[in-house]
Amino acid sequence: MTVGRTYASEWREYMDPLTHRRVRQLTNSTAEDYHLYFYNPSITPDGKYLIFISERTGVSNLFRMDLQHGEIVQMTDARPARAEYWPFTEAIKGVGSCLPAIGNRGQEVFYFEGNDLFAVEIESLKQRSLLSLPADRRPSMLQANPSGDILVFATWDESLFMERSQRAYSGEHFPDEHFFQETTSTIMRVEAETGQAEEVLRKENFWINHVHVNPQNHDLILFCHEYSPSPDRMWLLDVANEKCAPVPSQGADEWYEHEFWSADGQRICFHGGLAHDNTKGFCGWCSPDGTDYTKAYHSTSGRAYAHYNLHSDGTTMVTDGEARPGCISKVHLQNGRQEFEILCRHDSYTFGDDQRCHPHPSFTPDGTQVIFTSNRTGSSNIYLTDWN
Repeated sequence: MTVGRTYASEWREYMDPLTHRRVRQLTNSTAEDYHLYFYNPSITPDGKYLIFISERTGVSNLFRMDLQHGEIVQMTDARPARAEYWPFTEAIKGVGSCLPAIGNRGQEVFYFEGNDLFAVEIESLKQRSLLSLPADRRPSMLQANPSGDILVFATWDESLFMERSQRAYSGEHFPDEHFFQETTSTIMRVEAETGQAEEVLRKENFWINHVHVNPQNHDLILFCHEYSPSPDRMWLLDVANEKCAPVPSQGADEWYEHEFWSADGQRICFHGGLAHDNTKGFCGWCSPDGTDYTKAYHSTSGRAYAHYNLHSDGTTMVTDGEARPGCISKVHLQNGRQEFEILCRHDSYTFGDDQRCHPHPSFTPDGTQVIFTSNRTGSSNIYLTDWN
């Protein structure tokens, strides 16, 4: 199973039974195939290739798919290094699960094998090494600015997460949320071309995750206080001015998830709900200084899990759950309410399932189609449907 191995197109099309819209299944593997984490584009800026992770080789590797013909090419031949994104995935080996990102003007994919950060050229498949983290640090998911010249990610205590993950994989009850706050977290910023890296933040007894560099200012970094018992999920780091604090006005009776920057860098987008009422949810955005929040609400039958993404029109979102569980839905935000337009069913995952089968909807570069993952066939595969 080597770099450059090709697979014939696995495409098949069907009509969604609920909406009668066309859906194209892009991969058809009995292993796990899934696209990049949803706030990282999975399709190259020119629209030519889909970049995805597959375990069809026995370990997880990166692959590219020609979106004109469907041909698949293996991009990496990873060693069997620890690759799980615990506690969000099962124990797997190879390329770090859910961690890669497209960068360097869309010419390379950046990824971890264990603690080593690599880049692979999408066309030539040439690999280069950028850096190796100390053995006591565990990397989290990568994220790049739009040009792809700056990468950011968090690191956690390797020994702490390794010890608890091994116990969890052996069947021990999932640890309580207080455990995760025992870690020391850092934020790393890396120049994609040179591999020059700097630690821009270190916090003791604090679990940092979902690190995002501002699209217009690489000194402004958004991150989350993961599993925080306090109303301070969304944080902002201003490297240049040495400021780090929660985004103001996150309500004590609210929870927030899956925060990310809008394309212009002027808004922090999110979804969430009310802590005292699991039938009320919201999505929307706020200004980075927390002085202006825009929220659109919906009613749901109970606490549901979802991922929201913002369309390039800047006003419409897509989601894979919440008030329409089991569906990929267009979300119109009108007069403080969410109006759901179902695009198709995904019929994948429930709360707490492995990240690799979460639909994680994201858009093609031109915004005309939606990419998502589903395990509706028994293993995770990647799908595509039209936005309009």
